[in-house]
Amino acid sequence: MFDIDKFVFIDNHAHSLLKKYRELDEIGFRQSFSESKSLSILKDHLPQSVHYIDMVEHLVKLFNVKTEEEFLSFRSEQPATLFVKMLWDAVSIGALIVDDGFASGETMSLDELARISGRPIYHCLRLEPLMEASLLAADSLEEACKNFEMKLFPQGQPKAIGLKSICGYRGGLQLLNPSKEEARNDFAVLKKSLGDSRTLRLTKRPVYHFMLLKAFEIAAQHAVPVQIHTGIGDDDANLIDCNPALMQDLFRSQTLAKTSFVLLHCFPYLHEAAFMCSLYGNVYMDLSLSMSLASPRAARLVGDALSLAPASKILAGTDGHSSPESHWYGALCWKRGLTLSVHEMINANSLTQRKAEELCALILHDNAIKLYQLEGLA
Repeated sequence: MFDIDKFVFIDNHAHSLLKKYRELDEIGFRQSFSESKSLSILKDHLPQSVHYIDMVEHLVKLFNVKTEEEFLSFRSEQPATLFVKMLWDAVSIGALIVDDGFASGETMSLDELARISGRPIYHCLRLEPLMEASLLAADSLEEACKNFEMKLFPQGQPKAIGLKSICGYRGGLQLLNPSKEEARNDFAVLKKSLGDSRTLRLTKRPVYHFMLLKAFEIAAQHAVPVQIHTGIGDDDANLIDCNPALMQDLFRSQTLAKTSFVLLHCFPYLHEAAFMCSLYGNVYMDLSLSMSLASPRAARLVGDALSLAPASKILAGTDGHSSPESHWYGALCWKRGLTLSVHEMINANSLTQRKAEELCALILHDNAIKLYQLEGLA
């Protein structure tokens, strides 16, 4: 047996903490562990979910309290920095790659999160809000594309180490491949429909996908990977349209051969995602969110990924947000599931112990260091 508890965990996909996370009531706290917006789910049913029962049991043992209510009272009294460091130290979270496009008005800035957590925090830039702002401000497609590219990598500012698209939420992963003329015509239609409105929520249409494909090309020019939401997530995503296999034509496109893609979440499409990773050198996957929401199956999820995808293509992530416990529990589930999965492979003589340790190191930190070009972390 070997122990990976102290292996550094680099969180490839996370979000920031709420500024007032210590003031959350019972329902607010539970929202970090469910994708549902239903009060009845959060009030009556989530406490009967195995992953939530498991998470609370680990918390009360870690902090020597007896109940969820007692824990919430305890956490409300703790200094923010001390509490986050204590929690994340327990699972050796070493750094986080953060998409700050989620609940951005209510969450800590990246600098605040770095100060509170005592960890390096790296920026993953969400594409859709920048695209929407660029379209609203422009009088032509060309102006919108120029503004958008400038927003992606502005001169004189720290460079984002990754880009992220939520196109899965915005009409699905079957992307259009519009010509510039089609995009230009759609730009005119879009601007006419907006009138004097200063808000825009892009969904599947030629101008959106034209700019998105351009962003994928720009990512390659700057040598940064693109994260793609797939599988489970918020209830505004149609799960059927979030199968990563729908992007297969894009992955084998010569135009995007130098763009690295990271498929996020993947559940219930783990087999499809793992197969894409086995076929295309520029496709990677993580199991963020899946490992915590389906924690009783964590070992099987890892095993399913490793059954097809090379270990060099799998990244660890939590999709933790709002409450530091969500990042902590995601990392805990990863280490527990990974340990059980590789030990099963050792017992089946599929892996030696030495090779299993190497694969665990790849997944927990080495792959992220290499793909995102991080320095000094191991």
